[in-house]
Amino acid sequence: MTVLGRKEQPQKRYDVIIMGAGPVGLACALESAREGRHVLLVEAGGSDAGILDVSTNDTQVADPERHAPIELTTRSGIGGTSWLWGGRCVAFEPIDFEPRDYVPGSDWPIGLADVAPYFGRAADHLDCGAAQFRSTETDWDGLSQFTMSNLERWARRPKLGPGLGARVAAHARIDVLLQACVTDVEFDETRTVTAVSASRDGDVLKLRATDYILAMGGLEITRLLLRLQRRMPDAFGGVDGPLGRYYMGHATGSIADIVLDDPARAADLDFVLDAHDTYIRRRFTLTEAAQRENEVLNTSFYLDNPPFYEVEHRNPTLSAVFLGIAFPPVGRRILAEGIRLRHVGPKPYRIAAHVGNIARRPFRAAADVIDILRHRYLSNVRKPGFILRNVSGRYAIHYHGEQVPNPDSRMTLIVESDGQEVLKLDYRYVDQDVDSLLRAHELLDAELRAAGVAHLEYLRDNPVEVRAFAWEQTTDGFHSIGTTRMSVDAERGVVDADCRVHGTSNLHIASSSVFPTSAEANPTFFAVALSVRLAHHLAEASRQRESGLVQAGDDSLW
Repeated sequence: MTVLGRKEQPQKRYDVIIMGAGPVGLACALESAREGRHVLLVEAGGSDAGILDVSTNDTQVADPERHAPIELTTRSGIGGTSWLWGGRCVAFEPIDFEPRDYVPGSDWPIGLADVAPYFGRAADHLDCGAAQFRSTETDWDGLSQFTMSNLERWARRPKLGPGLGARVAAHARIDVLLQACVTDVEFDETRTVTAVSASRDGDVLKLRATDYILAMGGLEITRLLLRLQRRMPDAFGGVDGPLGRYYMGHATGSIADIVLDDPARAADLDFVLDAHDTYIRRRFTLTEAAQRENEVLNTSFYLDNPPFYEVEHRNPTLSAVFLGIAFPPVGRRILAEGIRLRHVGPKPYRIAAHVGNIARRPFRAAADVIDILRHRYLSNVRKPGFILRNVSGRYAIHYHGEQVPNPDSRMTLIVESDGQEVLKLDYRYVDQDVDSLLRAHELLDAELRAAGVAHLEYLRDNPVEVRAFAWEQTTDGFHSIGTTRMSVDAERGVVDADCRVHGTSNLHIASSSVFPTSAEANPTFFAVALSVRLAHHLAEASRQRESGLVQAGDDSLW
């Protein structure tokens, strides 16, 4: 890789320009270069650890109770938002791509089989071991509506700048242009991109390639396209069309505890180092048949510790961890800020009571904390979390649920009275999101009781309070899904089945923003796999053009 200096200009033309050096952009750049293409990777940030490059001056959250603060969700620089990422890698399931009557707009123009061949490359880029997302262990006897075979895999080192970024740096076919913010895209009369403009140190650079890929993250991609749509009102599905709409994430939190009849069963749902030297975790996940029969959204459940901030757990180790992460300079080195804030809970902090918990069993707390630090920070393979076992078999049961596509949950570009251009994030949940996760809890509780292995106990006294508690936890904004959704035509989405922007011949998007549905899975792994697929698709199209099988601009490959 050549990192272009302040005075260096990019060469006149590249095979592909990729805008954004987060996990998706880095993976796409490396795959494109390995396929023989000369790549220019354009990044608004620098080479240092991820920095906040979006301010509240140009990005506005409509409802702070629903959307996390921008400073907790966005980073620029090599590695992008991986500097905030926990490292969870989860594969999508076949039902996530299929039409469901109770989920409007749920059909994708592709299926799992179209992307699964690229899972291995995605796993390599994200350093999460093998692309194996099914457990070989058997489910607990008596389970029929839930399976425990769907696996989470965890990146060994989720901050990807030093790892994946270094592999990109080693490739001779990749040039990197840092601290260059893409401001415009130029089209000819056929809607073929002829150049992109990037601002750098007050200069405007014209960058040219055969193919162009937007990989700056859902917010910035949507912002750029909304800006372009002002100049081209019929583009991207037209004004007030799909662009910016269907902004999704997930419903996540904990409204109940699970109580295991046999406390030893907690080991089946704990983090385990597998044969590929990677941590994995089994979860409860609704089967496809159960989802359709009960008309619920895709939902998973996993064991967790009681909230650190609650002193009633009387656990000296949890209190010791709480005191550590409650101090921001320490806590931010231990956990991603959004996760840290969830664990420390609301102020005022009950410091004295936590100290009292530690004082009851100080040596137990010290031994556990040393063990946590050793496995999480002093090991070559970072342990993503820890479950403190207890003889009562009681644990928090954490849910991670799909969010229904909602056209009114959207991003819009507005101009303030002072002329300031602002991206407004009107991120919303609907009753179906909460009703679905409550129904999923009911199904899990009933199945565990019938199997004689466990039961759920809700953290509020009655159904009305439980539902209100679930609504309190409906906050996301970390997963920018849906605003440039994939579709068969421009009326229903922004990109086609190969992530090409409808109506253009050489502009593509690599981002979770192209997902028509959010599934229950964290989006990073699948977004990277989709970007690998895109890199291979464009490389193959280029080879066919060079061999004379198709003409440049021929749409038959799309």
